[in-house]
Order: sequence, then structure tokens, then C-alpha cells
Amino acid sequence: MKLPFEVEVAFRYLQARRKAGISLTSFLTIAGVGLGVAALTVVTSVWNGFEREFLEKLLGVNAHAVVLRRFDVFRDHVPKAEQLRAHPRVLEVSPIVYSEVIVQSARGVQGVAIKGVDPDRVVNLPLADYIARTGTVASTVLDRLRSEESEREGDETPGMIIGHGLQEVLHVEPGELVTIISPYGGKGGRARTKQFEIAGVFRSGMFEFDSRMVFIGLEPAQSFFQLYDTVTGLEVWTEDPISSQTTVHEALADISDIDMLAYEVKDWSVTNRSVFGAVNQQKAVISLVLSFIVLVAAFNIMATLFLLILEKRREIAILKSLGASRRSILGIFVLDGQLIGLTGCISGLALGLVVCGLIGRYGLRLDPRVYYVENMPIVVNPLEIGLIVGGAMVLATAATLLPAWTAARLDPVAGLTQRMGQRRPAAAPDAEAQPDSGMAR
Repeated sequence: MKLPFEVEVAFRYLQARRKAGISLTSFLTIAGVGLGVAALTVVTSVWNGFEREFLEKLLGVNAHAVVLRRFDVFRDHVPKAEQLRAHPRVLEVSPIVYSEVIVQSARGVQGVAIKGVDPDRVVNLPLADYIARTGTVASTVLDRLRSEESEREGDETPGMIIGHGLQEVLHVEPGELVTIISPYGGKGGRARTKQFEIAGVFRSGMFEFDSRMVFIGLEPAQSFFQLYDTVTGLEVWTEDPISSQTTVHEALADISDIDMLAYEVKDWSVTNRSVFGAVNQQKAVISLVLSFIVLVAAFNIMATLFLLILEKRREIAILKSLGASRRSILGIFVLDGQLIGLTGCISGLALGLVVCGLIGRYGLRLDPRVYYVENMPIVVNPLEIGLIVGGAMVLATAATLLPAWTAARLDPVAGLTQRMGQRRPAAAPDAEAQPDSGMAR
């Protein structure tokens, strides 16, 4: 199958003069596009990985949404939890008691967020998997949080589950005692204190949770904070975490005797706005900065085509003299730019995917105190990759229009009489036509 002459000429113009391979200028331009696409591919995949890891960790320790009473504790939480569970898209509802306290051991002290949970509900949630990561049986550890289990064994000291990072700060092991200190509610304005026994350790892989989160049983939490039968709120898990807030609002609206204004619903994106919002903002800023690499590569394509036009002025003039239309000349140089852009996108995409594969396979250790996670995560999103390649091709095509239009408007006579921008010198007059000054004398 014979290719159109525009395609053949376009391929020939990108080749080196004395070699069958590509010219150095074209190679450097392709490399610029490829590096831009590769950088964007790796960066977006890394930040997608951070988003996935953060979301998994957030939804592993926290619920999809929390239902709170406005300016009050939750007094009728048992019937309301049953009514919420009746919604078809609600998977689980669990009451919680939440506060911030100080936990102190014989060898360390740390401010933490304490959460009282129902062990019967938690045993089927991701927290149980995080406990199992430490090599212990999750159900056995969670049983230790039950008040009735402590009473049966004659032990008045309730159990507590702490994170792996907090364990390193306090220098404690399961079975040792720690003291919880709350600055409010003590007699005479003094702080309230109570001893708890380390029942187990969980490891989520996210430093913020592993070092600043502790779990105790619901009844010990109600007793310690003097809440009696009330709770702070209801944690809700739904089928789709992204639409959890809408689902919970619908479930509340189905309850006939409820005052919607008396309740407040906060989903995971609100309760963890500082962490998750920072990831999205940094991803947007870094992607914008790296996009300038592709933009610079587009200008390199434009410069390359202008140099190519100056080099091929005579060839362009000959083509137009042989009948090539302006549209054909325009198509040749637009196709040249698209070939450069397409080759750069393919090579850059391949390089980026290889780098992502290597990072995913061999991993890259990170400081969890800075990045919240222990290893660099990678998630390749095909939609974002398509947008990167498509955007690079649009810029590459746009960069060809001005030089291609310049080539199409080239005057054939000017092109034949000029070489690399210099007009050819006029022919010297014949010697016979010039009078001999010596003979004249």
C-alpha cells in the first residue's frame, strides 16, 4: 500500500541527512516530550497511591460517616442505630465515645485521641485486621475490652488497644498498665485519672493513627467520662464511602420521628480534611508545575519545525513548483510535529510505566513521621494517563500550526533563489562583454 506523498515527505524530513536514523534535533525534541510525559505519569501515579493509602487507612480506623447531636450528647442511640441499619445501603452502625486525653506509662507520656467502641461491632471492621497484623488474635484482644469479661475474671482494670507508634513512645508491652488522664470532670477541678491494661496493639501503617489513637470498651468509656447511657455519636459504614454523607442523610430522613436540624452528619472527608485536603492540593500544584515541562517541549517542537523550514526552503519551493498545494505543505509539517509528539508520548509513557512498576515492585521507604505512610504507594489511573497523553498531543499539534502555516505561504521563487536565508550571489558578467582598459589605451 503506497502512502500519500505528504506522509513520505514528512518521514523523510525528520531523518538525518547522511543516515537512515532520526536527526539529532528531532531526537532531542522527542526526548523533551517523553520526559514531560514520563514525569507526569510517575507523579500522578504516586499521588494516586497516596490518596488510596490515606483513604484505606482513614476508613480502616474511622467510619465512613459520623452522626452527632448538635450541642448535645446522643441519648437515644440504641433505637436510632437500629433504624439506621434498616437502610439498604448502610452496612454497619456503631456507637462511640470520643475525647482527647493524656496517656502515661512509667516510661513515657503522649497526648492521644481516645475512642470507646462496641467490641461486638468492631470485630467485623477493618480495625480487627490491623490488630491481626501484630500477630495476635483480634477477637481475643477485643474480648478484653468488654466490661463483663473483666468482671468475670475478677479484674477491675479495663483493657485498652494502642497503636504501634504509641507503643514505641510509651515503651510498654501487652499486659502492662498505663494511666489515662482527662483534664475535665475530676473532683475539686482536678484531672480525672484511671488505669487501663494494654490488651493489644494495632498497626494501620499510618503514623498519625498508630501514634495518637487508642481504643477502649464502650462501657468503660461511658463510666470514665461520666456519660452514663449516652454516647458521643454513631459511626456509620455504607456501601460507597464517597457518597456516605448522602446515604446517611437519606437514612435519617426515613426515620419518621426525627428532627433533621437536631443532627449533624460528618463524613470522612470532613473529619480528616487537613490530611486528605493537603494531598489533593499538593497533587494539583506538582502536576501543574510538571505540566510546564510538556509546554516547553511544545515550544521545542515549534523551534524544530522553524529550523526544518529554513533548511528545506528549496525543497518546499520545488514541491510547490511541481504542483503541491498549500494544504499539502501544511499537512507535511503538521504531521511532522504530530510524529514528534506521538513518539515522545509513547516513549515517555513507556518510561513512566516502567518507573512506576519498579517502585511498586521494589518499594521506596519513606519516613512515616513526615509522609504518614511507610512505603511509597503507586496507583496508575488509566483515565489520568489518557488525559496526560491527550494533552501532550494537543500541545504538540498546536505548536505545529504557526510553522506549518509559514511553510505553506512560502513563495516558490524566493525559496529557489535563497539558501538557508541567504540570497545567492548574482552571476558575474561575461569577460568578453567587458572592455579591456589596457587595449583602450
